[in-house]
Amino acid sequence: MDMTPSLPANPTRSRSRRAPSVRMRRLGASAMLLLALLTACGGGTGLRPDPAVQHLVVLEALGQVGRPYRFGGTTPDGFDCSGLVQYVYAVAGVRLPRTTVEQYRTGERVKLRELEPGDLLFYRFSRRPVDHVAIYLGDGQAVHAPANGRAVIVASVDLPHWKKRYVDAVRVLR
Repeated sequence: MDMTPSLPANPTRSRSRRAPSVRMRRLGASAMLLLALLTACGGGTGLRPDPAVQHLVVLEALGQVGRPYRFGGTTPDGFDCSGLVQYVYAVAGVRLPRTTVEQYRTGERVKLRELEPGDLLFYRFSRRPVDHVAIYLGDGQAVHAPANGRAVIVASVDLPHWKKRYVDAVRVLR
């Protein structure tokens, strides 16, 4: 049986990946440690994420750091925020809708203090209810595809730029 996940991207068109920096490796190790602790302690919601899928989501999200932003992008050649989320989850075997608003309507709402790696963070930059999504990694960090001219980044959820625009978090992993 073929266990290769189906990807929304053509792998022959994607660029070769650079080796992760020391900072990214440390962040990945921190996220995995936090994931292990959260799995052992449990969360406040009734929805318990599968640790193996959480692990895949975190690693794949970190693997996209440095990829270019492209409005409407859904491949490693260029992502927008919801395209990045959809791609990362598809690699982990989870189908999500394409747009930020549709992703916001998926899953179960969680409080900031109950965040687990893999949860989706939603932000508002306009009059729309939500218009940006990021993947929570653990340890107060999230992966974003922020805007034109910028690459996929890891950023603290406590930075004023993100904190003042935060709307809600959603858990889509079961």
